Amino acid sequence: MKRVGEGSRTAALRREHHHSDDSWQQVSSWAPPDDLEFALDPNGDLYNEVLEGEVMPDDSPPPAQKKKRSMVSVNCIARSANSCGAAEYRCEDCFLPDLTCASCCVRRHRMNPFHRIEKWSGSRFTKVSLKSLGLKIQLNHSGMHCDSPIPCHASMLVLHTNGIHEVSILYCGCSRAVPQHIQLLRRRLYPSSQITVKNCTTFELLRHLHELALTTKASTYDFYRALEKSTTNIGINVPKSRYRPLFRSILQWRHLKMLKWAGRGNDPSGVAGTKDGELGIRCPSCPWPGINLPDGWEDAPVGMKFLYMVFICMDANFRLKNQLVSNYSQDPGLGIGWAYMVPRNPYEKYVLSRANDQDISTCVGLQALAQANTRFSVGLRYTGVGATVCGRSEMILPLGVGNLQKGERYPNMDYIFGSVLRFVMVLWVLISYDIACQWFANLSKRIEEHWPEEIKPTRPINLIPAIPKLHEPMHDQTNHQVYSLNYICGAGHSDCECPERVWAPHNALGNSTKTQAPGSRHDVLDDHFGFWNWQKYIGLGATLLRKYRAAALDQKLVQEWEVMCVEWEEDAFPKKKKNPYHVEGASISEARVKKELAEEEEKRLAAGGISLHNTSAASFLGLGLEIEETHLTEQRNALRTRLRLWDQLVPIYMPGLLQYQVDRANEGQALETKSHHPEDEELWLPSRIPAGCRTRVCQKGLPKMEERLRLGQCQDSLENIRQVLRLKARMIQFKNKNIRGQREGLRSRDVIDRVHDRARAAAGKYRAARQALFELRGSGDWEETYRVLEDGDVRGYQDPNKLQPRKARQGTWEDGQVPGDSKAEGATEELNLYNEPRTRRDGTGETRRTLSWIWTTSQTARTEDEKDDIVRSEWAKSRARAARSREEVMLLKEEMRCVLKYLEWKSDWWKKRGEMRSEVSRELKEGLHAFAASQADVQEALASHFRKLWEAPLSAMEAETQQATNDDDNDNSDEDGSDFGDSEIDEDPEDFDPVAL
Repeated sequence: MKRVGEGSRTAALRREHHHSDDSWQQVSSWAPPDDLEFALDPNGDLYNEVLEGEVMPDDSPPPAQKKKRSMVSVNCIARSANSCGAAEYRCEDCFLPDLTCASCCVRRHRMNPFHRIEKWSGSRFTKVSLKSLGLKIQLNHSGMHCDSPIPCHASMLVLHTNGIHEVSILYCGCSRAVPQHIQLLRRRLYPSSQITVKNCTTFELLRHLHELALTTKASTYDFYRALEKSTTNIGINVPKSRYRPLFRSILQWRHLKMLKWAGRGNDPSGVAGTKDGELGIRCPSCPWPGINLPDGWEDAPVGMKFLYMVFICMDANFRLKNQLVSNYSQDPGLGIGWAYMVPRNPYEKYVLSRANDQDISTCVGLQALAQANTRFSVGLRYTGVGATVCGRSEMILPLGVGNLQKGERYPNMDYIFGSVLRFVMVLWVLISYDIACQWFANLSKRIEEHWPEEIKPTRPINLIPAIPKLHEPMHDQTNHQVYSLNYICGAGHSDCECPERVWAPHNALGNSTKTQAPGSRHDVLDDHFGFWNWQKYIGLGATLLRKYRAAALDQKLVQEWEVMCVEWEEDAFPKKKKNPYHVEGASISEARVKKELAEEEEKRLAAGGISLHNTSAASFLGLGLEIEETHLTEQRNALRTRLRLWDQLVPIYMPGLLQYQVDRANEGQALETKSHHPEDEELWLPSRIPAGCRTRVCQKGLPKMEERLRLGQCQDSLENIRQVLRLKARMIQFKNKNIRGQREGLRSRDVIDRVHDRARAAAGKYRAARQALFELRGSGDWEETYRVLEDGDVRGYQDPNKLQPRKARQGTWEDGQVPGDSKAEGATEELNLYNEPRTRRDGTGETRRTLSWIWTTSQTARTEDEKDDIVRSEWAKSRARAARSREEVMLLKEEMRCVLKYLEWKSDWWKKRGEMRSEVSRELKEGLHAFAASQADVQEALASHFRKLWEAPLSAMEAETQQATNDDDNDNSDEDGSDFGDSEIDEDPEDFDPVAL
């Protein structure tokens, strides 16, 4: 592209398609002419210029007669070589792709032996190897010369980031010789074997593949395929597969890196002295006595003990399966039990000893899906893994992962939990598990009678069971608050759903590890878990800062609430300002209404009342409601029998019904009989009679009785809907998390659909009951509690306004979705449980709840004591929310302090590590010291970075806390010194009553 004169147009360069044989000698450099004028390419000239770079221009004037020396390699001229070759080679990887002769190309690439070379053949470039040009790589000599060189294997291949290379390597055989594999390693070449080396991988490639595998979760096979394509992408002259050597090399590389980062090379005992779990990265925010805890932490006040409590979350994953490929004899693994996976032999021995225990979860939803899918475990060595995770930092705990042989059974989870307890040095542990209500019930008994000695707690530990916040609403709520994190003292805002976040990125490993041999799979999982922990480790600065800002209450919001309260208090009666103290009204259950009606009937008869029939009026109406529910479910013969009994009772309790029907017929309002089926019979209840006619049609008080029964029906129907939605939410979560494949997916879908039919039935019952209640009562305040039930209201434990319908892919139309070719408008008819990104004030849990109205109805108290119970319950929930918020702030401040102390300790630990091996050579000692010093610098740099991040929010919060303390008369937090942090709880310490082992 060139400018033409002073104008703004561009002109195409003149091009010829035929070239002479000596066109190569017309230039001395294989580079396009320099041009400082650039513009857009409206006519394709820029594209043509790029293409022209692959050929020699033939439009220059005939060359003048020059000396022979000017037609050869410029490098030969520069070094005044005696014999000069033709400049016909260039390098694809060098920064300056100029032309050189063969000898100059070899000389130039002695320090870059894995560059890709091309030769000009007169019309095009062809690939050649440096080996074919005569390059020989001499090892163990910086001068590239040895008096007694030993050639390598004739078919030696080296795998590098840019492809697979044939090389000629010369080992050192003189007096300075060291073992050949050491010579290779000193040139940053990793041999794939130790006897006859035929393949090597460069350190650069291993590091690159390692980092890519950790971040993308792709398999080594995919990386090797990409390496082959980099070598040749036309399927011709493809090198013999070196996938297996590369796979072995990367496995060893992962293991060596874990040993190096754990400081095993600096320990005199070496690799052989590695202890179980020693290669795992520990959580710096957890309390570690002697490392980051203050003196006397054991004697902390009752209200402050939660600051020194460990949060452990357990869960299972059924995506990380493993097929029956190979065995442990052929592939024993390199470091089983040294990092995150538990030692295999004692673990599987204990699980096998408890194989006959009947301890599978009895949860209806989980059990139904498990029975539908666990039967297809044939051909699998492991059906998944179970893991324990820190509930605060989301780091996987050392020795906290184990394979599952046949589902999520108690022996597996018990052993994993016991292995983690070996590292817990504090007195209080909060253990979160999605079935904690069942698993924890007999835990103490199992510990005493079943657990092997190597995992039994050696010190007293107080355990507090909990259920994660997302799972807890899916359980039966009867007396279940004891497991709710919203009401557990010291839990703060912890949701304990950390395992779900751990599984999300690691599920991608399922495809590659499923077919791996058991030992290799073990090492790969350990490596990826270590990478996850390291990312959490270095990200604690931003993570704790974000949580701290979310937990610290916005002063502007508090001021707005204060203004709202003052405005409402000062508003003249009747108050029209927004009521900050408003609570929802509620209703009663159907069973309770029936009981009350029976008691009233008994009192009426005891007072001398007359019984119209052996069947009371309440039983009469109850029979009518039951018949109404059985229209589509009871068999017709049984229904006809009950209708005959109903017909006999109608004249007694509704004596004016016959006259009312005659009057309607005379007025032309008689209804035609649709069929002779009993389910099509009209049931004449008081709600079917117009309000003006009920007095002469029904016995006195009968409409009021039906009204109360319908009220109970509404409440029971809503409770049934909520229970079914809890169950369905749990089943959907289990399906999405653990089930893959068309067969298993369809089977699970059928189970969930059957459960959803129960929600539809309950919704239909509610709508019928509410319509009847409307006919009996008319409009009123009760409609604020029992609203019209829309399809969009039948949702899970989340706010429907926050959840938008999603477009479904073809063949995967799920609940809450719409077809891919339609617009998602309006409310959906099915349950939708998708999680949207949320801010600090957009929540779905108890802490910051915004729900569908079906979750906000409560029971209306009829007596003063019951009213007090409701007030007490709401006050207790508010008190718990306030306490959890204060605890969260205190926990975050303590975690920041613990992290900084841990980093300081870790830095000192590495410095001491650098001086541990004194018997080694001077060179090795210097290397060990340098590595330890670099790791110590990393810890110090992280500590400095975190301290700067936390300085501003901590300073601001400290100022606010100090101001509040000055105005507070309660100074109990200062009595025990300042070692336990600044208490922000201005109420009596809450009870801290864990279960002691």
